[in-house]
Amino acid sequence: MAKTKQQKKSERKNHFISNRVVLWTVPTFVIVLELLFHWEIYRTIDIYMLLAVYFSLPFSALTLLLSSTKWERWNRSIRSVMLFFVMVYYIAQIVYHQVFGNFLSLKSVLNGAGQAMDFGSTIWEAVLEHVVVIVVAIILWISHVVWDVRGYKKQESAVCKTEQTAEEKSVQWKPIAIYILLMLLLPIFGTTVLMFQGTGIGTTYDVKLMFHRTEQSMYRLGLMQTLKKDVTENICDVVGVTEKQINAGYLWIEETFFTEDVDKLEKDNDGASITDKTGNVGNADGESNENGASIAPDSEATFSKNVQQEVKYHTWNIDFDSLIANAENEDIKDVHTYFSNQAPTKENIYTGLFEGYNLIYITAESFSDVIIDKERTPTLYKMQQEGFQFNNFYTPSWYLSTIDGEYVNLLGQIPVEGDWSLQHSAEQALPMALGNQLKEQGYVCNAYHNHDSYYYDRTITHPQLGYAFKAVGAGLTFESMYPESDLELMEITVDEYIGSKQPFHTYYMTMSGHLPYTYAYNSMAVKNQEVVAGEEWTENAACYLAANTELEYAVAYLVDGLEKAGKLYNTLFVIAPDHYPYGLKRGAYDELQGKEIEKDAFEIYRNGCLIWSASMKNMTDVSFPVRVDKYCSNLDLMPTISNLMGLSYDSRLFAGRDMLSEEMGLVMFKDQSFLTDKVRYNATNGEVTWTEGVMEDSIYLEECMKQVHNRFYYSAKVLEIDYYNLIGKE
Repeated sequence: MAKTKQQKKSERKNHFISNRVVLWTVPTFVIVLELLFHWEIYRTIDIYMLLAVYFSLPFSALTLLLSSTKWERWNRSIRSVMLFFVMVYYIAQIVYHQVFGNFLSLKSVLNGAGQAMDFGSTIWEAVLEHVVVIVVAIILWISHVVWDVRGYKKQESAVCKTEQTAEEKSVQWKPIAIYILLMLLLPIFGTTVLMFQGTGIGTTYDVKLMFHRTEQSMYRLGLMQTLKKDVTENICDVVGVTEKQINAGYLWIEETFFTEDVDKLEKDNDGASITDKTGNVGNADGESNENGASIAPDSEATFSKNVQQEVKYHTWNIDFDSLIANAENEDIKDVHTYFSNQAPTKENIYTGLFEGYNLIYITAESFSDVIIDKERTPTLYKMQQEGFQFNNFYTPSWYLSTIDGEYVNLLGQIPVEGDWSLQHSAEQALPMALGNQLKEQGYVCNAYHNHDSYYYDRTITHPQLGYAFKAVGAGLTFESMYPESDLELMEITVDEYIGSKQPFHTYYMTMSGHLPYTYAYNSMAVKNQEVVAGEEWTENAACYLAANTELEYAVAYLVDGLEKAGKLYNTLFVIAPDHYPYGLKRGAYDELQGKEIEKDAFEIYRNGCLIWSASMKNMTDVSFPVRVDKYCSNLDLMPTISNLMGLSYDSRLFAGRDMLSEEMGLVMFKDQSFLTDKVRYNATNGEVTWTEGVMEDSIYLEECMKQVHNRFYYSAKVLEIDYYNLIGKE
């Protein structure tokens, strides 16, 4: 029977009521979460909030598209589920960022979500820290569901009144076409607008296109655009599509109509470094200058100026010309070309200073030099005062906290965002790893960890680094509770190598300094509580100091044991953090430092490392302590240790540089921000701060940006293509 005019009018009215609810509640929900997220994480109102809102619209269009069928129950369900997922993603990112100082990737969820759950108390504290915005998100989602049901019921009522059956409902093709167009055109238009703002390295357009830019993407483009990038990156990894291929259209437009930094994805090898082929550091105008390790005024250690002395470089005999000529594809050829153009570092007066020594290398969990105190930690204090003093040393936080910290400390390469880099490297040749290098020289090489062996698959990764590895569940049993005792770790392992007739290299990944820093959940803080008794610290700060005092006891035990065995003066100690103590509550690190640093994007990562041997005080060639003012970081540890131990390595292949070399100091952070003695560049917000007294130099800044960009890119390539196997170094 034909419908009357009144029936058709009633249908249109109630379709409008239902659609109005959907059209407003879906994008409103997503937009409000974007704005809340930006404020909660960054505490700033800026233009990037508008970009986040804009680039969230395609997701809203997708949600509306998938819920545009003739089955209203399905439509309601899919809308509720998709927005619930957005809410969970929003909450997870806020909490994860509070606990670990990073953002959560999909690959991390798949690989290690269960491990993160081990920190239940800390996660709960993070939830309470952000409880207001979390509750707001939940209320918004519930409100959407209520309004959606209300609109659905009104439409169902209209169906009954007009005697329309479910079969008579038809798909609304016009809105479907609009949603599809919005999904396609909004990103294209937005990306094109970003092109007009600039297409060079570090621009928002660059962040939009390039993979593995989570920090920058969250700040500049928002939550939903970053999620889209994360999903796209994972799909591309599975199907073997590169970022250049998926962005081919945009790159063609850029190359055709824009002239700035054309075809950045092919990399500018010729302008990649501000260091020339001889290893001398030059400024942007090509003038050479000496910016090596800065020696303290009371130290007699200086760099050799004997021009007649033969200059030697840390390189292997790699036939790059042959490798380039026979490369399988342009991608591999590009990598060979890049490394062949890098300047190697020179040998210096510290080269081989500890050759043949035993080596104890400790990656200290959440270590900060704020724990070092003459009374509380006399052994660590002695090492700090008598050894190398790195006054501008930083410990950048990477993507996967401890395991990425180990990757940097043990391989001198930048971890790859979205990848579990150390696990990935376990499938490859690692010829410059200290364990592999020293094992070839007849060293006994062991690695130990005082926590569960399953964590990060260290039973697989560390043997590939050249170590016989033991941990809880893999050869070690501890009486101490979580976190396990560093002292106990030394007590139950030292006899395995200290009596060896061969030289030994022992690597420790400690645990006592691990979060949470409360007496209720940290056994080491409870054990050493008397150390901070009577001092005016908050519980969080006091627990951190007390827990880390166990490291002092552990190192003192090793020193005492080595001295009794007659091996102390032939042993080199290296103690370095895996990351800064991000597990401290807001304000606690400021309290420990005695100044405000937590809001400083760079100074919060300022730290220290210890390189010391008891033999230093008897040396005549170099007078200790040696003060190093150059800017450096954990990334520079591997080439520095290799140089001190007199090992054969190719300095061009490391992402870091010898901290004692003449090469320019450069500290790089996970979002490609960087520090030099001249400038600070914040890649997330684009802020540039020149050192007082230094003239602004845009060419110098651009060259630094290129160098940082390339070190990230080619570090990833080393891991991606198993580069050491390609050059025949296994």
